[in-house]
Amino acid sequence: MSLTTADLDQPVEISNDIFWVGSGSKAFLSRNCYLRIFKGGGNVANMLIDPGPASDLDDLITKVTKVLGDITKVNLIFINHQDPDVVGNVPYLGKINPRLTVLASEDTWRLVSLNSPKVGFKAIERFKNLRISLNTQQYHRLQFIPTPFCHFRGACMLYDLESRILFTGDFMGGIAATGLEATEANWAGIKAFHQLYMPSNEAIRKAVQKIRELDPPPLMLAPQHGGIIQGALIDEFLSRMEELPVGLDIISSLEGKFSLLIASLNEIIGTFKEISDEQTARRVLAYFEPDGSYPALVAMSQDGTVTDIKGDPLEVVEALIKVFLRHVDAEQQNILKAKISRSLLEHNLPPFDLLLAQDDVASDILLEDL
Repeated sequence: MSLTTADLDQPVEISNDIFWVGSGSKAFLSRNCYLRIFKGGGNVANMLIDPGPASDLDDLITKVTKVLGDITKVNLIFINHQDPDVVGNVPYLGKINPRLTVLASEDTWRLVSLNSPKVGFKAIERFKNLRISLNTQQYHRLQFIPTPFCHFRGACMLYDLESRILFTGDFMGGIAATGLEATEANWAGIKAFHQLYMPSNEAIRKAVQKIRELDPPPLMLAPQHGGIIQGALIDEFLSRMEELPVGLDIISSLEGKFSLLIASLNEIIGTFKEISDEQTARRVLAYFEPDGSYPALVAMSQDGTVTDIKGDPLEVVEALIKVFLRHVDAEQQNILKAKISRSLLEHNLPPFDLLLAQDDVASDILLEDL
């Protein structure tokens, strides 16, 4: 199914009786909420999957109402984990429909219940073989796929066995998506998102293995952020994910060099400030301040000194270097390149030419708006 021409200001039917009702499609970090309608045998159940943050409530109500006629007809919610961008709307939806039932892991609910005490709850662990059959029709079967530490202990995917859509939560999600359907270009944003939020490749490998074991295999991976993954990209992206260093893998690989990398980066920033005018320097460094929707690439003190690096450190350094080079003239570029090479070599870090010879797609996606 092609989703490339979908109007994301409207609900989008991604499969029979399954609708995307998300928000933020034009933002750096989109929020994908899905509405699943189960009907048959005289019964109807309407489930929201990862209903999103409170800031998206008006948009969610508008889109769901266009499909169901009334938001109060939502009687089930599935949540992958407890983050506010996933569960922020749960207490509001509970007030709208007091008979609402939430399906989630016990670890997830332990935290969600602090803000949603009056909402009904059923733990996925209590269902035999982690599966349920709805009383609408026999083929309405759901399977729960726990993915511990991707990125929360109680994270759990939802597999709709009829549509063969796997709702993956944060896993396989990405930043800077340009539409609802994932393409090869989405990998950069998926890679960057996982390197920041996932703790280790070991956790990722276990999640990928569970996906590969699904029978029948999924036709779609529907994450909570970024594009929906279909076709050959499913296996391709899963294979890349199995080899992707993230979180502690990255920190461990640079153990003993992390502080040196920060020191070198501050030297490069110092040189950039010296060779460019004050207004340009201030404007460029402002690119790396958080905008509230996604963390900045680096943490900086008020005087513009880097104190921490987020994501893959070498890719962050490369991203900064590219921005600096784009905002100086040819003569200034030569001065800056010389300083970069000297600083990296003095700190026993990858030299400038080697750094920029790496796969730079991820840094490009992070800088697309600069």
